[in-house]
Amino acid sequence: MEKNSLDVRKAIICFQYTETIKSELIIAANLLGKIGELEGDELAGAEKLMLSLLSALQGEVRIAHNVLGMQNFEEASDKVAEVAERVRSRQYLEATRRISEAISLITTGGQQATEVLKEKGLL
Repeated sequence: MEKNSLDVRKAIICFQYTETIKSELIIAANLLGKIGELEGDELAGAEKLMLSLLSALQGEVRIAHNVLGMQNFEEASDKVAEVAERVRSRQYLEATRRISEAISLITTGGQQATEVLKEKGLL
């Protein structure tokens, strides 16, 4: 997407989705860091909750993609799906890496919106 193709309204929407999704991804990464400390029933319960959180997060990323049509949101959604697969197979370090990749995708996509809003004096 070229810079000129992002109007102020779309930049505001993109900025809002970007910041919200980044925060949620960071929360998911922090939770993943704790999951490895658990065992037995606690681990099973934590995995179920983590998978529910990831499902909700993936839904939010898909909504952002549908609203904005930006490729980075679609790619981030795919990364969140990969995170869920890694959680199911208890590969928490790999899951965390995928979360980091999703954060990077979302951040990169939001940079253009941030630039537009700064130019207009809105940030």
